[in-house]
Amino acid sequence: MHPSVEAFTLAAGLLALGALIVHKAGLPPLPVYLLTGLWMGERLPVEELEPLPSLGLLLLLFSVGLEFGPDRLKGLSSKAIRAGLYDTLALPLGFILGLLAGLDLRGAALLAGAIYISSSAVIVKLIIDLRRAANPESEVVLGVLVLEDLVVAILLALLGGHGPVGFLGGMALALAYLLFARFIGPKLVSRVGGLSHELILLLGATFTTGTALLFHAIGASEGVGAFLAGVIAAALGLRERLEHLFGPVRDLGVALFFLVVGAKALSLFQGLTPAVLVLAFTGLLLKLPLNHAGGARVGLSRKRRLYSALYLVPRGEFNLVLGSLALEQGYPLVAQVAVLLVLLSIPLGALLIRFAPELGSLLLREAPRPRRPARSS
Repeated sequence: MHPSVEAFTLAAGLLALGALIVHKAGLPPLPVYLLTGLWMGERLPVEELEPLPSLGLLLLLFSVGLEFGPDRLKGLSSKAIRAGLYDTLALPLGFILGLLAGLDLRGAALLAGAIYISSSAVIVKLIIDLRRAANPESEVVLGVLVLEDLVVAILLALLGGHGPVGFLGGMALALAYLLFARFIGPKLVSRVGGLSHELILLLGATFTTGTALLFHAIGASEGVGAFLAGVIAAALGLRERLEHLFGPVRDLGVALFFLVVGAKALSLFQGLTPAVLVLAFTGLLLKLPLNHAGGARVGLSRKRRLYSALYLVPRGEFNLVLGSLALEQGYPLVAQVAVLLVLLSIPLGALLIRFAPELGSLLLREAPRPRRPARSS
């Protein structure tokens, strides 16, 4: 039997055990996937698991792109936009931190992106799992996440290619995809509407991975390619069908991806310096006052603006893309900070989101109202 089957059996068993434990505790499973990989370390044969973890990341970015269709952009509330403007202040602040840490302009920009971007996949899943989608702070948070994904997609397009040629090639290819969706896509969708679920699943997988490969071949970021594939699919009105079909496959791949990230983290953190720890903890704290101020700007109550700030703590998929890119381009410090942010923020963020109401009650106790003097009869 091929060694990859043994590796998959071990990984799936560990993931299932971890998910079972956190399910009984009422917590989301993604943090335990990371921690399981960190605990296994080099004992986990991560090479034998490929290409499932890499495919999981592409499908995750594709799913993020699905949430970015034109209908969602038009539906963005003015509250989300105003809160998102406060949130984007993390970019120049992160850039300054990078310069102070001795990075050049490109490295500082990569670090700024890693500090700025929160995890849409993790946060949306937590909001849904905890049944808080109808809460007023959730509307603001989800809108901020859409804006963040747009900004980081542009940042990846600028920094992810191999110089100006990769950037221009990626922009030209993205334009060609958008023109295809505008003029040819509707006719194509009307013809594929009656196809079987199996065929749609295979065509969607081919489209996603093929787009990622095409972007990689011209020197652009394959992550942007997978993200763009999701945007195009959403623009063609295929969001609901593809979300239903891709969901289980994506969840399996994402679980393996986070497991592998945890397993590889030990080797990445060899020779960890105090500067990495300081940057990671500063990055975690940096967005809290910004998002709290954004919540206040859009009229959320004291507790709700605290919730919105806590909801945006987790970092995830785009941080790992930026970290991988930084490692390829010779910025190990940025890669260490990006991965450390994920390892710290997902478990911490999951707990903060889960217990946000309790924290709000504890930290923001309302002062008792003064009693009115009794009227004399």
